[in-house]
Amino acid sequence: MGLASDTFRNESSDFSHWRDAVCDAVVDLDCAKPSNSPFHGTILSLPMRDLRMIKVAATPHQVTRDRQRASKATEEFVLLSQVVSGSSTLVQGGREARLQAGDFAIYDTTTPYQMVLDRPFEMNVVRIERSRFARHVSDISNLTALAVSGRRGTGRIASMLIEETLSQFEDIGDHGARQLNTTMLALIAAALTEAAGERPVDRMSEPRHLLVQRVIRLVEDELGNEELNCDYIARRLGISDRYLRKLFSERGASLSDMIWDRRLIEAQRQLGQVVTVQKSVTTIAYECGFKDSAHFSRAFRSRFGMSPREFRNQRIKG
Repeated sequence: MGLASDTFRNESSDFSHWRDAVCDAVVDLDCAKPSNSPFHGTILSLPMRDLRMIKVAATPHQVTRDRQRASKATEEFVLLSQVVSGSSTLVQGGREARLQAGDFAIYDTTTPYQMVLDRPFEMNVVRIERSRFARHVSDISNLTALAVSGRRGTGRIASMLIEETLSQFEDIGDHGARQLNTTMLALIAAALTEAAGERPVDRMSEPRHLLVQRVIRLVEDELGNEELNCDYIARRLGISDRYLRKLFSERGASLSDMIWDRRLIEAQRQLGQVVTVQKSVTTIAYECGFKDSAHFSRAFRSRFGMSPREFRNQRIKG
């Protein structure tokens, strides 16, 4: 593969300069360090097809992604942080994961989180498109801020693969990268599911787990279909509407709510892109499966705190 054109390396003792580099490589967030303490950090960002592999080393600080940053984002990622040396504490969704060397955890950029790095550390970060990772697990929200041990079991295998991929990056070809991406996501999902099984959460049998994945893939593929609803999905998958609704109610959220939220997020993503600036707000709403533009505007404001036009003006005209 070699080092691609969008590979970059940054090393700095200027905290604000380094913070900007982290935001460019990972995701928009706020960084803070102990007052008057010296700082030094390095970051190496490596693209591997639709994943991004990132190596970070720095002195103590903390990073925060607040609700405002999360709601304004036009791209959605799942981030995996693997501690190489030092330690970190990740907080998201009411859970806290304390990570030691070798451990990893994931966090979702669509909701607020905080990571505290209280001593010098080295860390590997994998940035994954959220929609792609959702195809491998039944519910991302049940797996965030969940510490996975890198010293045993599937977590050990996943950790070793991440480390070896980074060490051999320059010698990985395009075909190999494609296969590694698929294998890595499957192993990460398996390790997280294994770790979640040790916690007091409701577990789904394997057939239900696979069915939920099929439903999520269908929703992602057909967001623009205004007929997409529980009855439509049940017919497409050859199951009863009642069973489908029960399946999602057991997960704590209705399928209808999930479809609604995914449509709003897709509309937000399109409204924030320069390439769609010629499309009207109404056109984007219809393409995302909304039947009524006024209803869409009200729902958008309720979800993101501003109208679709206000959001577009803020993102595009800035």
